[in-house]
Amino acid sequence: MTDYTFTPRQSAMALTGETPLWDATRGCLWWLDIQGQRLLRHSPDGDDSAIALPAQCGLIALAQSGRLVLGLENGLVALDPELMAWEHLSDTESDAPTRRLNDGKPDRQGRLWFGSMDMSGRGIPTGGLFRRDADGGVEKVLSDIAIPNAIVGDPDADAIWFTDTPSRKLEHLTLDPDGRVASRTTVLTLAEGDHPDGMSMDGEGMLWLAVVGPGEIIRIDPKRREILQRVPVPVRRPTMPIWGGETGDTLFVTSQRRFLTSEGLKDQPLAGNLIGAAGTCGLGPVFRVAGV
Repeated sequence: MTDYTFTPRQSAMALTGETPLWDATRGCLWWLDIQGQRLLRHSPDGDDSAIALPAQCGLIALAQSGRLVLGLENGLVALDPELMAWEHLSDTESDAPTRRLNDGKPDRQGRLWFGSMDMSGRGIPTGGLFRRDADGGVEKVLSDIAIPNAIVGDPDADAIWFTDTPSRKLEHLTLDPDGRVASRTTVLTLAEGDHPDGMSMDGEGMLWLAVVGPGEIIRIDPKRREILQRVPVPVRRPTMPIWGGETGDTLFVTSQRRFLTSEGLKDQPLAGNLIGAAGTCGLGPVFRVAGV
């Protein structure tokens, strides 16, 4: 079983570093500082940068056109980062000033699945799970969601994985032909005090889930519904892991500084920065948002 040694990759001191996305075309990794309203860019050659955003952003996805799809407080936008050209895609949650979009990824059909959540930090279940179709239409699929996370498209079925973090349950949602939830199956339930956050799939079809609390990443066999490995990380609030790098041999992890005390920040100097470790699992399937 592989041992992982994490080292700093980009120092950004993000309040909530989130949703890392490997962009093979550009040879870089995109990630977010949600409350800092920054889109961060890390290149393995050290060419790191940041783009200021007009609002808090909770998700990044690749579009078929090569642009980035971002989920802001008041809807979805597309961004060409070379030209700094923006296109408004939806007004999702623009009428809800207390909520913002959080976490999202496309499925194998190119439909974008994304959630919304209350911004107070209290986990009030006023958010939802949404689906954006290739024609641009957006539909709310689930209501009364507190903190939507771990959204990953299933490469082998019309289905997605999903968690509402306070439930501590990782679920597999199968979809009907209209893209609505046909059934929900619990893949695993985390222990009390363990909070599931962001998730991705590796090149071997296994899921990697960040767990806030113990400060670890768990590798999951989704078919057998079992944890294969627990990987400790040097931060207590990891937010999402993803495999990337030019040869797919780096496990990147984002994390959160927000909510840490001064003592916690002293004990976790890497909190809020991008960290990475060498490994061999490889980058998983990459789906792109259709119609953008």
